[in-house]
Amino acid sequence: MIQRASQLTNPQKIMVRATNWIGDGVMSLPALEALRARFPASEIVLVTKPWVNELYWRLPAVNRQIVYKPASEHKGARGFWKFVRELRAERFDAAILLQNAFHAAWMAWCAGVPVRVGYARDGRSALLTDAVEVPAPAAYGHQAYYYLQLLFRAGIIERPEPINEIRLVLDHTERAWAAKHLQKLGLSGPRFLVGLNPGAFYGPAKRWRLDRYAQLADRLIGAFHADVLIFGSAAERPLAEEIARAMRHTPLILSGETSLRQLMALLAQCHLVVSNDSGPMHLAAALGLPLVAIFGSTDERATGPVSWRARVVKHPVACSPCGMRECPIDLRCMQSVSVDDVYMAALELVKELKITHESSA
Repeated sequence: MIQRASQLTNPQKIMVRATNWIGDGVMSLPALEALRARFPASEIVLVTKPWVNELYWRLPAVNRQIVYKPASEHKGARGFWKFVRELRAERFDAAILLQNAFHAAWMAWCAGVPVRVGYARDGRSALLTDAVEVPAPAAYGHQAYYYLQLLFRAGIIERPEPINEIRLVLDHTERAWAAKHLQKLGLSGPRFLVGLNPGAFYGPAKRWRLDRYAQLADRLIGAFHADVLIFGSAAERPLAEEIARAMRHTPLILSGETSLRQLMALLAQCHLVVSNDSGPMHLAAALGLPLVAIFGSTDERATGPVSWRARVVKHPVACSPCGMRECPIDLRCMQSVSVDDVYMAALELVKELKITHESSA
């Protein structure tokens, strides 16, 4: 007899296959919190990829993680089966698959997890005990509710609670490290720090023009006597360097120089963050930072920052949101966002929140 998720009463150990990307991970945090609230005594174990596992450190909803490393120790078929044996030895009572891929369901099925909950997509329904029909976007709206709907439609939670904010936590040692690191880089004393995130892993269609980032940075420096930090991955460092070359002032480039937790800690030192729709945008929002988010090809109603301290800048065009990685025409959605648009949004946000050099982010 197949056991269903709705029949779970007191599972000792629950495996959650986490999403693979930072932004999705942030948006899935309310679902993890709802799962913890439903099963307060259960051990909740996340299965994560290496590049996202630090996101879940220090979360009360999570007991521990098992990191799946397909590029190294779990590489190839032999590595996969080695990992499956590790999961099987855990003797999980249930698996909640926040990741949508076939591979996630195949892994849980091979590991012999008796209850396997996931959306019925990517040809994996036969591998699930609870193959939940994918709701229409109109039924859930923001992506954060997409993950909550999985739990609701599987009968695990009674109803999705409204999401007013999503929060990530840094401890005092991380914040102290960031302050000391900036001091080593010459940024000590009261300063107005502006963080820029000009990249977007998904593709160039989500990126605002680099020359406009440069103009914006110079204007913010003039307005607030600010110091500008440019964040991003190692692959995005050329974007930061191009911005720096186009600026009158000299920014501090941190692209590719931080771990995920270090990125979070340094972001948290900023008084203002300007970002494209990206993982760091969601990190800034979840850290409670004043944020101006620039949207073009994607839908801010679905993946926008969940924070009362965030403001979205976007100009409506007929072809947006398209969700494409690269624009096949003239990127008019991003071209229509001017430096004045973003600058004025930043000024208004700083004024509204009464942010000063001494403000705590």
